[in-house]
Amino acid sequence: MTIHESEATMRQPLPVENRLSSSAARIPEQVSQSPGIVVQGRLLRSFAFTTDAAIARNTNADAILAVYPFTGDPTITQALLSVARAPLFVGVGGGTTTGPRVIQLAMIAEMQGVSGVVLNAPSPTATVYDVSRAVNVPVIATVTACNGLVDEKIDAGAAIINVAAGGKTPHVVREIKQRYPLVPLIATGGGTPDSMLETIASGADALSWTPPSIAAWQHSAMEHYRCASEGFAMPPQSRHGKHRSPSLYQDEPEALLNTRNVSAQTAASTAATGSGCESNQENRR
Repeated sequence: MTIHESEATMRQPLPVENRLSSSAARIPEQVSQSPGIVVQGRLLRSFAFTTDAAIARNTNADAILAVYPFTGDPTITQALLSVARAPLFVGVGGGTTTGPRVIQLAMIAEMQGVSGVVLNAPSPTATVYDVSRAVNVPVIATVTACNGLVDEKIDAGAAIINVAAGGKTPHVVREIKQRYPLVPLIATGGGTPDSMLETIASGADALSWTPPSIAAWQHSAMEHYRCASEGFAMPPQSRHGKHRSPSLYQDEPEALLNTRNVSAQTAASTAATGSGCESNQENRR
């Protein structure tokens, strides 16, 4: 028995969720349109750029890109490895951290179990060379422009190039891809669907995505909790400040959900004079 090609292409992945699932830290759907990079047999299209343990635990990104502006520390790597559900690529220096310590951090990170190490843009070619020969995991070299340093870092042993050129990223990606079509490129996708698609069209094999901060998510959630506790209704908010998926509330206690239902009824009864948390507060005054 075989499945006809047309039938197979029409089938879509079937989602399975649990009652604690939250869509808050999930990557934008545009990222899945990138071709991806195969690292040790695993296809990676999305890299969540974060060092936050809670995000690393809850994101559905294919990998975690953990680079931070402090001296590299193996305890940070170990903490992220203990919570991340996806392969971890960790920064080992090149900017704040230099010299022999970069090589040492890369070797320790490999022994801890990371899937790759990342060198910051200021890393000299000699550092890329030394690290690539000290570890067996892929070395990712970050670049900010298409210049002679890209050639040197690829020749020195960089397995993947990470393009972080701000608004010029699509242009830089296009130039590098034209010169090195077989070198995998990760690139920052920007903050809009259009910028992500443009970066992919320029030749990026995978995108790095920066999630909103936990502080922003928590602020939005607390606004809802306050309104619910005061009997006011407030439309669900998204991670971008607009309408949010109700899945964020799937882990709330039943009592709070009941409060939300009461709040909705209260909002309906006052619809003639206003809606939302702020309008109800004005009416109460």
